[in-house]
Amino acid sequence: MADGRPIISHVVINCFDFAAMLTYYTGSLGFHLSDIGKIGVNDIAFLTFDPQAEHHQLALTGGRKGKSGEGALNHVCFRLATYPDLQARHRALVERGAVGIRLTHHGSWLSVYSQDPEDNRIEFRWDMPWYVGQPFGRPLDLGLSEEELRRATVEENRNNPRFQTIEAWRKKADAELAQRS
Repeated sequence: MADGRPIISHVVINCFDFAAMLTYYTGSLGFHLSDIGKIGVNDIAFLTFDPQAEHHQLALTGGRKGKSGEGALNHVCFRLATYPDLQARHRALVERGAVGIRLTHHGSWLSVYSQDPEDNRIEFRWDMPWYVGQPFGRPLDLGLSEEELRRATVEENRNNPRFQTIEAWRKKADAELAQRS
């Protein structure tokens, strides 16, 4: 990642039967459930095999429409090494005429989303040093400095009982996974 090239971070799957899919991925496949909540009326769950490296490698969301086998992919995410890499990726998307660009501050990471020609979403993200329970989304201003974003995140989550360093969250998640093994 040091060279500024993005690496894949996670995939999101839209589900017809959210509960059955969650049971399968956590029970049958053994994923750790990092977070669960709602986005609008749809459930969303964030899953990982490796909390040291990824809060979520896979997310499941409800509300899937259409026929089985069509339209399951929600988005693909690529991780960037630095905040300047994220800013540069955003500039490049704008310069290249990308559509559907959306900037989101997820508390634990910052994201730039766009859409491909078939409306599949692509996310580029840069990680912050904290765990903020998900789902969490706020507008992101890439004109702010990294330090300004860090201060604002700490300030906004000052009274959030789930706010902690990502290292503390990873240690707890690893312990939970070890208990299930």
